[in-house]
Amino acid sequence: MIDRLDIVLSPVADEDQIMTLRLGCSTGTLFPAVRTEDAVDLLARLGVADIEVMIQSHGECEPSFQRLLARRVSEAGAIVHSVHALVQVHLVFDAYERRVEEAWDRFEHVIDGAAAMGASVLVWHGLCREARGYSLTSPEVLEAIDRVAGMCKARNLRLGLENVSWCALAQVRDVLGMSARIAELPHGDAVAFTFDAFQAVEAGANPFMMLSAMEPRLANVHVRDFDESRPARRDLMPGEGTMPWPALVRAIAGSGYAGPVMLEGALGDEPDRAMAAVRAFLDPLIAEAIIPDSGCDAALPPGLLQGIALFNAGEYYECHEVIEHEWHAERRDIRRLYQGILQIGVGLHHARGGNQRGAILLLGDGIEKVSAFLPACRGIDTAGLVAQSQVCLESIRVMSPEALPASFDWALAPQIDFV
Repeated sequence: MIDRLDIVLSPVADEDQIMTLRLGCSTGTLFPAVRTEDAVDLLARLGVADIEVMIQSHGECEPSFQRLLARRVSEAGAIVHSVHALVQVHLVFDAYERRVEEAWDRFEHVIDGAAAMGASVLVWHGLCREARGYSLTSPEVLEAIDRVAGMCKARNLRLGLENVSWCALAQVRDVLGMSARIAELPHGDAVAFTFDAFQAVEAGANPFMMLSAMEPRLANVHVRDFDESRPARRDLMPGEGTMPWPALVRAIAGSGYAGPVMLEGALGDEPDRAMAAVRAFLDPLIAEAIIPDSGCDAALPPGLLQGIALFNAGEYYECHEVIEHEWHAERRDIRRLYQGILQIGVGLHHARGGNQRGAILLLGDGIEKVSAFLPACRGIDTAGLVAQSQVCLESIRVMSPEALPASFDWALAPQIDFV
């Protein structure tokens, strides 16, 4: 159980960790079994270098508690990267004036406490669905965001608005719309975003596109897993669900973000074992993601290998679903090779469905992109793929639309070989 935890401590942080992608943890992973101040101690004993403090009650906003928390952080030797303001205690969008006044007082206390703990980011959900009568771009909402940002800026913090499935920044278009308005705010330079891939998937948004929308102002990252077969589970650790973590970690690293990715979910009754399992899963992905690119000499990511296997099996739609993650994740020029393979597969999918025009367009685009990586790249025989795909394209081009797909010789379908 938690109260019998006794492990050898590892160093909390070193100078080299500060400017690189790394694993951190929220005190919320121990909620509700462990009080926030005790969670700081426990996470430090687990060797967690970077902590996000999650405020869980009205009382935890009080100055006396914030002073206690800052002292416990100092005694534990912990580094607090971020403080998460619980939206339920900051009811600044409420019809009752006293609630609003008290909510702003609590914001002051929490932001003061965050500064005392040396935090860099205040995480806030902002406008949520229970605040009826407002929209994301209502003057009152923008004014409130600017007010919080101003309070943060005065204490050398940034406000990290989080995408949350049940709040206003749930969709990619919401983040893009907010980004366009931030520049107009007096304290807009202090407004940033907190990216949560779980919340994006739960809201039905593409997490890669959400990350891309936040990229210029990304200040914080949350991680936990989502399982399509168990969508109600909100406590899964990375690796326990169906999210494409290798691609997601590479996308986060490729965004230019250099800081902790904060573990959320629930560590359970044996946090030492749970944390060790998460480290064993995520640390190698993080290490691989931050290795400098070596062009065509680098190895293919696991998702590409899986997608190529589906391509060669003729599972073109499934191939598209897998490789699309890798294409979204990659920021460097090699993403054009991934997109080219994806497009050739989609072209063949169109051919199978009798869509001659779609097949010709996608095969042509895919061949053009793969041709930029001849004769081989990352172990793929790109010259062979282009040659086979060109033969396939010419065969489809001279056929009548009605002849597809019944008369097409699927023996001509390209295979992706390795050299």
